[in-house]
Amino acid sequence: MRFLSGLSLSFAASPDARRTPARGALAAACMLATGLVLSHPALSQERAMDLGTSLAFIAHAEHAAEARHAHVAIAIVDAGGNLVAFQKMDGTQLGSVRLAILKAKTAVNYLRPTADMEHALNAGNYMIATLPDTLPAGGGYPIMVNGKLIGALGLSGGEGETDATLAKEAVTRGVQTIK
Repeated sequence: MRFLSGLSLSFAASPDARRTPARGALAAACMLATGLVLSHPALSQERAMDLGTSLAFIAHAEHAAEARHAHVAIAIVDAGGNLVAFQKMDGTQLGSVRLAILKAKTAVNYLRPTADMEHALNAGNYMIATLPDTLPAGGGYPIMVNGKLIGALGLSGGEGETDATLAKEAVTRGVQTIK
């Protein structure tokens, strides 16, 4: 079946489905509805974390770190937690590479800044330490645009609250520039 300016879909129906007009009509209606949803203008205008956007967030983080004379690793993940871009500033400790990525993934997985998780852990909520593939330490910050999660920034290499402060500043400035 071809529709919507060249988008083609096909499916293999069971022999029974081919003999039942109602099933064939239902399948055609489902494919048409899927095509209409895929082509809906509101969906095509939603922002996703692409390489250009992620590099802009990295630039904001690097600028904030340089202003504080910090050497950091910066990771950007998309809404699924997949690494989109990464940068390690000269002089950054090697251990910060994996930490930045894990902080970004933690922020996107739990839809909150990792500093919030660190504070909860320090307040006695020890269950947080048992969450798999999670780093409850400041420096991870979700990136929300128009109320929708598009990814997260993870930053590591600073001291104490520095990572959390730099991550929040970079995300805040980055979101302001892309709205």
